[in-house]
Amino acid sequence: MVEYASIVSAISILAATLTGAYGNDVAAVFASGSVGVAAVGKAARSQGVPVAGGKAAYRRAPYSKPALKYLYAVGWVGGTKNRAQCGLTLLGREAAKAQAERDIRGNAKLVGQLKRRAVSVSTAASALVRGVVSACA
Repeated sequence: MVEYASIVSAISILAATLTGAYGNDVAAVFASGSVGVAAVGKAARSQGVPVAGGKAAYRRAPYSKPALKYLYAVGWVGGTKNRAQCGLTLLGREAAKAQAERDIRGNAKLVGQLKRRAVSVSTAASALVRGVVSACA
């Protein structure tokens, strides 16, 4: 079985940022661009990844919804943190997406916030994986 360290890392970062500093206001991360950028900056710093790179990933994310921009940027942070796993993610993008979907579904609070923003788990997983892949490009 192939281990998708970048996806696992991105999901861990996502969970940490949503339960840590923004645990009481997860909705703010998904609703506000400025809060999302700040959360990505904190995530990047905590992972030893360039903060400016994380914020730039948020801004260039190919989505209009702040929730998807945030997921893309967190994926970028996870991918940047685990560059050694980039080839595996690129070779198995569908498997990586399936793993991300399983991990997202395992976090009821996250699923609830996605539903409130009209974002499906599949779309969220795609944004996360796309962010990882962008870091590997």
